[in-house]
Amino acid sequence: MQGDPSIERARAAGAIETPDPEHSEHVAFLALCLFDQFRDRFGLPPEGRDYLAAAALWHDTGQYRSLPEHHRYSFDRIMAVPLRGFDRTEQRVIALIARYHRAAEPSLRHPDFRQLPPHWRRLVEQLAAILRIAEGLDASHQQLVKDLRVEFHEGYVTIYAQSPTYPTLEVEKAQARAGLFRSVFGKDVLVLPDRPWTGSRHGEEEG
Repeated sequence: MQGDPSIERARAAGAIETPDPEHSEHVAFLALCLFDQFRDRFGLPPEGRDYLAAAALWHDTGQYRSLPEHHRYSFDRIMAVPLRGFDRTEQRVIALIARYHRAAEPSLRHPDFRQLPPHWRRLVEQLAAILRIAEGLDASHQQLVKDLRVEFHEGYVTIYAQSPTYPTLEVEKAQARAGLFRSVFGKDVLVLPDRPWTGSRHGEEEG
């Protein structure tokens, strides 16, 4: 993701260590692939791309504190570091997206989520839903999925994962992590392997 403006903005904002930088950077790449193809269809705000990139880069930073509960500690670590170029609300949004990349879904029972205005809560839900799928698409931490394309259908979307080998674990994990996406966007998700192809990375629409 060298040169991607959202990735570069996150890197310039602060130095937050992660235990597997290659995995985190690849998850960011995959998350932004999805965001770019979902943006127009679901009306995602342009600034959401920067928040998603930062959350994806730092989603595993809490593993330094605890592996089973690392999503919670990722929130704490992101909130503890001053982020240049992001205000405090934006920082909380980034931290919450990272916090919800696994385990419990966003809930008004969680004070840090509840304190956000409704439009910010909606954005956290949307971007966390994307991040969950992207994280699943690198479940092996081997960066097997090289690219993504999305097709939109009536009532569901298909995410095709391009890989030189059959990405069994990645497809299974991404599919299993699509529940929040269904709740937030009202669309089912089908994740399938795809053969390598040439051309630009854009969504295709049937009909």
